Amino acid sequence: MYKSITTNLMVASVDASVKFYQEILGLEVVASVPAKDQTLQFAILGKEAMTLMLQEKSNLSEEYPILAAEKIQPSITLYIKVENFEKFYADVKSSYPIYTEPHTTFYGAQEFAITDPDGYVLTFTEYKEG
Repeated sequence: MYKSITTNLMVASVDASVKFYQEILGLEVVASVPAKDQTLQFAILGKEAMTLMLQEKSNLSEEYPILAAEKIQPSITLYIKVENFEKFYADVKSSYPIYTEPHTTFYGAQEFAITDPDGYVLTFTEYKEG
């Protein structure tokens, strides 16, 4: 019955967020909707098994008034499985501040985290069965 579930993040600037997710995850713009001022008000990004939607704060609040807020207050995290954890961490650390340094979880995964331009936490993980 269900085919997929996709996160739609409320963001201050779709353009800035698109740039961030292109740089960090290598996502590509699959579809977008420009605002009257020609900045983006909505974008769908994708790559392989990943899909992410970004929607400008006032546009999303207009569509869903229950989401209206003075300030974007992230209340979800994105949990992203990666390969070659150590190299990925080194590449990210060279360009972005690390929010949570690499550590091994109680369930045996290696993880570290960064934040996006709106404060959403992106946790990168690799689990190697031993």
